[in-house]
Amino acid sequence: MSDTKRISRRNFLKLAGTGAAALSAGALLQACVPATSAPPAAPPAAAAPTSAPAVSTAVPAVAAGGKTLTLAIQAFAHDALKPVIAQWEQKSGNKVTLDSGPATGQEMMTKYAPAFQSNTSSVDVISVDDVSGPAFARAGWLIPLDDVIPQDTWSDFPASMLPPVDTDFFHSYQGKRYRVPHEFAVGYTWYRKDWFDDQKVNVPKTWDDYVAIGKQFTKDPVWGTTEGLKKPGLTFVYLAYLAGQAGGDIFKFDDGTAKAFQFCYDMIYTHKIMSETVLNEDYTQQNDLYMKDRVAIMRQWPYFWGVVTGNKDWYKDGRAAIALPPAGPGGSKTWYGGWGLAVPKFSANLDAAKDLIAWVTNNQNAPILAKGQSWFVMPRKSILAAMGDDPFVKSMQTYIDGNVLVPRPYHPRQSDAETAVDDVGQLFLTKQSSLADAMKAGKDRIAALG
Repeated sequence: MSDTKRISRRNFLKLAGTGAAALSAGALLQACVPATSAPPAAPPAAAAPTSAPAVSTAVPAVAAGGKTLTLAIQAFAHDALKPVIAQWEQKSGNKVTLDSGPATGQEMMTKYAPAFQSNTSSVDVISVDDVSGPAFARAGWLIPLDDVIPQDTWSDFPASMLPPVDTDFFHSYQGKRYRVPHEFAVGYTWYRKDWFDDQKVNVPKTWDDYVAIGKQFTKDPVWGTTEGLKKPGLTFVYLAYLAGQAGGDIFKFDDGTAKAFQFCYDMIYTHKIMSETVLNEDYTQQNDLYMKDRVAIMRQWPYFWGVVTGNKDWYKDGRAAIALPPAGPGGSKTWYGGWGLAVPKFSANLDAAKDLIAWVTNNQNAPILAKGQSWFVMPRKSILAAMGDDPFVKSMQTYIDGNVLVPRPYHPRQSDAETAVDDVGQLFLTKQSSLADAMKAGKDRIAALG
């Protein structure tokens, strides 16, 4: 695609399909554990969260003539990035401004696609998800990173996380890589171990257990569970999570998907262990509710560990433990995906942006980022070597060993398909549609995508 060729909104969305290779999640960690290293010792029950190495976060003075670059990534990751950025500023003579990026692929495309379509970019390095990243690459709006990122960085990832480019639809397009992963996104089950211990309650192993425990803890102002279900994107995330546990294929709107929709509805209206307000809440509100001691158990992404341990006035051991996901009719499952860094081809500072992304993602900085924010914890060799005994890394190992991970649901028109789930799910969960009508509408929406 030439630099001057424009893409209409409709045609861009047609390009916005991603492919989730059926990767072996169980191989992710094992593939990159150094053969000579002994298994890490289990952390003590009261182990404190690992903290980032002491690195000065002072912003060095920018050399005369230095450039100012913008790196866009979600705000909760900024503090972890600052020491790494400060070192690059010092060595390069440039300055980096951290911009807050959106939390979903749909929001990413709404925010950045219009500028990219006009051959401009307000950002130089950008964090993109499994929806927006492949879509931007297909549209010709990102630069290939094969020769930008050193081979020793690429080799730091397990092959199952970065398969060959011809089968890697999340990070590659037409034989070239456009995205460097910075997250191994798993929907973990977080719970108040201190409360569970006080009431001598075991973690739930099934949906029925989850409801029973939710009822036991639900007493104003505490809810048994919560979730952020706000559109765009977040309704899909949770319904896809439940569909995996129900044995469903969410984009087929099959029987398993119907069970997932109904279970979510029942948690809100029948069992009343989840507030109706979740339908309009995002992850920031979800997390805030948990840290205000008003939630007993919930699903949330890995970055939540960094959020809770960073809240030093609130966090204590036992307030944010991780359990395996509850099993629905299809078993104990949770889907995984992730975010990664990329460089827009329209960056006004392209050479500096290439150097910045290579620096931020290198093997020396990966453990610094991972220790600073759990969002950056991945099964990279460098991270495992530095954090083998970290409690959160041990939880990642438990999920892999437990065979609970399934790939992100895939559709060739990923963004449109996820939007269909969002729309149909919200109609059902707000009592504007029956379950039967929701399943029919969903099937019709997916069929219309071709």
